[in-house]
Amino acid sequence: MKESVWNWLTEQVGSDDPDLLRTLYDDYRATVDEQLEQARRDLLAGDFAGLDRTAHALKGAALTVGDQEMLAEVLAMRDAAKASDGLNATAAADRIAALSAAL
Repeated sequence: MKESVWNWLTEQVGSDDPDLLRTLYDDYRATVDEQLEQARRDLLAGDFAGLDRTAHALKGAALTVGDQEMLAEVLAMRDAAKASDGLNATAAADRIAALSAAL
């Protein structure tokens, strides 16, 4: 588990219960994986409006757990989606995938 996320969750939840924090973290990982799959589908379809919505959901997940690294990449994806920039959106998705694999 990312130490920065663990510390942020501990502070925000007001508990250091490892079972609770692990559940929250696991939910976050699952959400990132699901939304990343959706982002890939959006990209394949050329659906930049859909990609923007997916990136918005990812942004919410990253903010919820205080994952600043993920947040930066999600914001890059969102900017690319708004500009209908498939190349930069794909690059951001690849970076998100790498961060997700490290979760």
